[in-house]
Amino acid sequence: MSSNIRIASLNLFNFAMPPLAFHEFNNIYTQGQWQQKCDWIARWLQQAQPDLVGWQEVFSPEPLRELCQAAGLAHFALVDSPVIEGFIARKSVVALASRFPIVSLAAVALDAELAFSLGLKDEFQSSRQILRATLMLPGIGHCDTYVVHFKSPRNKLPKGAVELQGAAGLLAESALGRWSAALQRGSEAMLLYQAILKRRRQSDNAVVLMGDFNAGIDSSELKGLLVGAGQLYNGDIRAAGLHGLPDERLKLQLAHFQLLDAWQLWREVSEPACGQVTVTRPVTHFHGSQGSVVDYLLLSQEFDARSQHSLAEVVDYRVYDKHLLRPQFEQDAQASDHTPILAEVRLRHP
Repeated sequence: MSSNIRIASLNLFNFAMPPLAFHEFNNIYTQGQWQQKCDWIARWLQQAQPDLVGWQEVFSPEPLRELCQAAGLAHFALVDSPVIEGFIARKSVVALASRFPIVSLAAVALDAELAFSLGLKDEFQSSRQILRATLMLPGIGHCDTYVVHFKSPRNKLPKGAVELQGAAGLLAESALGRWSAALQRGSEAMLLYQAILKRRRQSDNAVVLMGDFNAGIDSSELKGLLVGAGQLYNGDIRAAGLHGLPDERLKLQLAHFQLLDAWQLWREVSEPACGQVTVTRPVTHFHGSQGSVVDYLLLSQEFDARSQHSLAEVVDYRVYDKHLLRPQFEQDAQASDHTPILAEVRLRHP
C-alpha cells in the first residue's frame, strides 16, 4: 500500500438531509435527490481515496460521518453545530474526516484586541467557526489542520442601509455589500493567519490550511496568506529587529512560518518533469457560466521539496471537475457546484 498522503477539500453545496430545508422553506431534497447526492459523494470518495478531507456546507453532520466511515475515514470532527430554525437550516458548518488519529481539536479563537486595532467591532467573529485539528500523520508527526469556509461575496449590508431607490439603490447596495463582504472575508483570513503563526511558534507543528476561500488567493483581501520575503518592506524588517540578518538566514526564518499553495508546489515538481512551460490552473467553482478558483490547500514548509526542513513533497494535484464540465444527469444532478481538490504528498523518508 502507498505511503503517500492524500489531502482533499470539498464544498458539498447544501448537504442537508430531508426533511431539513436549506436557507429557504421550499429548498428540500426529495428522498431520491438526497440519495443521488450521497451516492455522488460516496463515488468520489471511492475514486479519490483521500486520507483526510475538509468539508464545507455541512447541514447534516451524521449522514456525512457515516459516508466517511464507510470510506475508511474513521475519525470525524466538528467544532460547531449548524444553525437550524424549525426545519430550516440557516447556517452550515465545516467538518474534517481523517484516516489518521485526531490528537486534539479546537475552534480557532480570533484575537479580539487585534480585531479592534484593525477598526473592527469588539464582537467581530468569523462568519463560520474555523476548525483546527491536530493529527498524527505518518512521517510528518503532529500536523495542525485547519478547515475554513470564509465569508461569501453575498451582500452583507443590513436592509435599509442605503437610502437610494430603484436602479441607483440596487447598484449602491451591490457595490457596498460586496465590499462589506470582502472586508469580513479578509479580516477572517488575516486574523486566522495571525492565529496560525502564533500556534506555529508555540507548537512547531506542520500546517495544512484548506477550504472554500470564496475568493482568489491573489485577491487583495487574501494575498496576505502567502506573504513572503519578497513582499516585505525594509522598514518593517528593521522594526522587527531582523535587519542585521544575512538575506539567506532571514529567508530561512520567514520560511518556517510561511504558507505555500499546494498547486504551486506541485507545479515546481511537475513542470520540469514533463517539460511544460506552464500548466493552466483548473477552476474549482462555477457561478452560472463563470468559473473561478476559490478552493485551496495551503501547506507549511514541511511539504516543500525545496526546503531543507522538507519531510514530504507534493507529487500530484487533482481537481475533480468532470461533474461540472461533462455532467451525466443520472450521476451528477445533485453534485456540488464546487470541484473536490486533492494534493498527494510523498514522504521523503517513509
